[in-house]
Amino acid sequence: MSVRIGVSFDGFAPFDEALDTAKNAVAAGAKSLWMAEHLGYREAIVSCTAFALATQNAVVVPTAVSPYVSHPTPLAMALATIAEAAPGRAAIALGTGNPLFLQESGQEIIKPIKAMREFVQCLHLLWSGEPAHLQGELFSLAGARMAFKPPAPIPIYIAAMREQMMRLAGRIADGVVLSAGLSAGFAAHSLGWARAGAVEAGRDPATVRAAAYLYCSVSEDGRTAVDLIRGKLAFLFRNKHLAENIQHSGIAIDQPAIMAAVAKRDLDAAARLVPDEAVEAFAIAGTPKACRDQLDAFVKAGVGEPVLVILGDATSCQLALRLVNAFA
Repeated sequence: MSVRIGVSFDGFAPFDEALDTAKNAVAAGAKSLWMAEHLGYREAIVSCTAFALATQNAVVVPTAVSPYVSHPTPLAMALATIAEAAPGRAAIALGTGNPLFLQESGQEIIKPIKAMREFVQCLHLLWSGEPAHLQGELFSLAGARMAFKPPAPIPIYIAAMREQMMRLAGRIADGVVLSAGLSAGFAAHSLGWARAGAVEAGRDPATVRAAAYLYCSVSEDGRTAVDLIRGKLAFLFRNKHLAENIQHSGIAIDQPAIMAAVAKRDLDAAARLVPDEAVEAFAIAGTPKACRDQLDAFVKAGVGEPVLVILGDATSCQLALRLVNAFA
């Protein structure tokens, strides 16, 4: 399997820092740059446009853009514009979004499978350059037409966590992107749902791209990196939808206790409930050799596009970019 390593940005860092990291990542061999659309933080489309213009070869991917805060017409326009500025280097990842952030913006998740299906249909119709007509339950187009077409197809990924959305990705999307915090074993299990969806739709499962966000921290001693990731995983494990992933690993993790600690904002207590073996299973963390072995496990599980969420200081970032280079 050919491997395409990507690097992810969360929008928390100032724009100039993110742009420098993007340039360094591409120089190290990163094939894609994924910019998160976290509500209230740096905006993904603007950032990806800058990434595309400041780098060569790497695909830029706003992620995961929510149908509940975007309309397909302006989003189709924005992505087609990036594709025109950087031909062949634009993609999009769609996801339902964080329920809390959506609620703060006056939105809620309603019929997510239908919303995702209709939104993808709208984008395809708009990018055709023909008048777009769709009378959906959640999205409608009544003859909307773009005055220009993307110079190359724009791949659509669906950010999926549970079986129904994974199967939908296999049926209608160009790729699926898995949540951070999954084990390699559960990643393989989840990708099986996407492949099944592709078969149901009469598609070749091999044509569905398999990406996954992976928390990544590298340190020479290993311990510094593991401890840093431990806290990130504890916060992530507050999500009840990761229960099946945790159970699948066979690792003893008291998720209800983690959820209770996070609810009390006692993140240190939550982190102490995440054992070393969990960090090694659910992330890329440790010495350079350990990280390479962990990343290789995800590749063997079927993740052809690992997307690293790099954490740590400048030295850790340099070590992580060496890891990117090793797989370039």
